[in-house]
Amino acid sequence: MPFGQVPDPQEYGSLWKCFPPLEARRLMEALRILPELDPGAAEEIKEVFQQAMRSLPPVAESIEACPNVLENQRLGNRVRNAKSLIEALCQSDNGNIEFEMPTRAILGRAFILAKLNFLKALGYALENAGDRASSAAQQVKETISDTIFSKLAEELLTAAISNPHNPLDLKRLAAQELLRMWSNRLQVPVGEFPPVLLSAWKARGKVRAMYGTLMGVTELFNLIKEECESRFVNYFIRDHATSDEKEAFQEFLFALSYEELEKLRAYMKDHNVHVITPSQVKEVLTDRVHAPLLGDPSAEQIYNSYCRRRLRADYRAMSGVPGPKKTAEGYLMESLLREGK
Repeated sequence: MPFGQVPDPQEYGSLWKCFPPLEARRLMEALRILPELDPGAAEEIKEVFQQAMRSLPPVAESIEACPNVLENQRLGNRVRNAKSLIEALCQSDNGNIEFEMPTRAILGRAFILAKLNFLKALGYALENAGDRASSAAQQVKETISDTIFSKLAEELLTAAISNPHNPLDLKRLAAQELLRMWSNRLQVPVGEFPPVLLSAWKARGKVRAMYGTLMGVTELFNLIKEECESRFVNYFIRDHATSDEKEAFQEFLFALSYEELEKLRAYMKDHNVHVITPSQVKEVLTDRVHAPLLGDPSAEQIYNSYCRRRLRADYRAMSGVPGPKKTAEGYLMESLLREGK
């Protein structure tokens, strides 16, 4: 493509099929601005697209070639369909649930990570391309967030299924949602997931933990100010919310585990202080593998925070030690499943 010529979007038709319509339109914008950029930056961005053309469509085609998880499939004397798959998933646990997943789902999980690698590479190239690429860079950043949040939604459903303490009817509801996701992996936009959870994650990405008294009041108001759906907040401050739910909500607000918050409270008591600063939090939690999120967390940091909180919650559920037995997102997701939302 000569410099100054707008690329034909049709040349990338097979790539657009790998994305929901809104995401594809965002990526087209990055192609349209190439003639306005420095030739070196334009060539770098074009190469990122070319690499994606060589890698993503073949994986997408492999996913589409697999039997649809919602259709009947005969294997010898066995018939596998949506109902039998749901039952198999519900009988598994967190250690072996992947052995029950159909090939379409396994390839789909790998595709999400491959898609993220492409989007990150494109984002880096656009950020380095100057002010003219700022709008396209922001749209790619939003697509990265959407992709990570869709992965997080899948993790929540998987957690609901693999939790041995959950009743079978709840597991089945979660499995039904997973099958719907797996059956149309490429074209289901993140907006199809519960908006109350999406709004909470997006709002949390704009909230900086202040810590203070560790009650979470400032963080709570900032979450509301950033347009987090009131239903998310109301669930955890309702009159009959359990202590585990309230503690899980504090973990979400501060991006810290129950044990870390207890350690900070003990420090405040021992040093007779009523307010703790971010710098003191960092000092007290020096043995923490991951540094506290002192700034506005990215979607990837929110995902990592969820994984750490879930790991701690799973341990508490198995050992019976104090603290929430699920994440805040997990409690709310299960409530939404029960209500059919």
